[in-house]
Amino acid sequence: MLPLDLSFSVLRVTLTAREEVRLPPFPGSKLEGAFGRALYRLACTQPQRETCVGCPLRSICPYGLSYAPALPTGITASSLATPPRPVVFRVAYGAEQVIRTGESLTFGLVVVGAALPQLPYLLAALREVGEQGIGRTGGRLELEEVVSVQPYTGQEMTLLRGGDVTVHLTPLLMRPADLPAISAARIRVQLRSPLHVKHGGVMAEDIQFPVLIRALQRRIGNLEQVHGGCQSLGADFGTLPTLAQNVQTTYQYLRPASQLRKGRRPGEKTSIEGVMGTLEYVGDFTPFASLLRLGEQLGVGKWAHFGAGLYDIEELP
Repeated sequence: MLPLDLSFSVLRVTLTAREEVRLPPFPGSKLEGAFGRALYRLACTQPQRETCVGCPLRSICPYGLSYAPALPTGITASSLATPPRPVVFRVAYGAEQVIRTGESLTFGLVVVGAALPQLPYLLAALREVGEQGIGRTGGRLELEEVVSVQPYTGQEMTLLRGGDVTVHLTPLLMRPADLPAISAARIRVQLRSPLHVKHGGVMAEDIQFPVLIRALQRRIGNLEQVHGGCQSLGADFGTLPTLAQNVQTTYQYLRPASQLRKGRRPGEKTSIEGVMGTLEYVGDFTPFASLLRLGEQLGVGKWAHFGAGLYDIEELP
């Protein structure tokens, strides 16, 4: 088992449309972009800078910590050339959405480790996330509520309601030890948004269990080393992929999924690409349970910070 010291909170955010909003099949990048702009307006005190690199306030700025995290001193791993963001959107892939005036949009947001003390700023940004307009028509939304949830027990705690001045800043915390075990010998993994992981240097279209475990180790290990207690630094990352070879794939139905999104430069377009569908595995999942459950909440693979690589686990008889 990979040693991990990583706390996180799962939030359920509900917005109400003030005018018609049109969203693409995978709206995670739209929501993440709107949230980032709102957080930047609230938190940045150095707007004359083009990037956060070199800013003396980067290590304490809520925007810098969430959108441009720096590596902790002493960590130089090649897999951390781009440190993972500690704010993760949970948005499934579906059909193009038209949200009419008065209708609601609900999505998940996970706040990880070192970003948890910045919760007051994150909640303030959520109040304003829809004020500037989102989607193809630039429709505006207003915050209805933010609820902290424990997805495995159903426990909930309301942190913020749109019209209230009262804010609760003690969300439900989760850690690896709080995650449920996987006792079944068969599981179904339902991919709910595009999964893009590499195998042999190219995007994997055949997700054998060792491929999934390697991707999860990289994703969760990177998050833990940058935003958690760094217990996984120097750990043996070879044992679990070797054990994973004993888990067999019994069913696999995958289809390609893609969506264009704005690039970093004006007028630039880039494509989110991955696979979606259903995977079924048979074996002993005890050594992998923490990683699988963490991935279930934090996503896996490329673009996981705005909801790609989202999946659900079902234990089968």
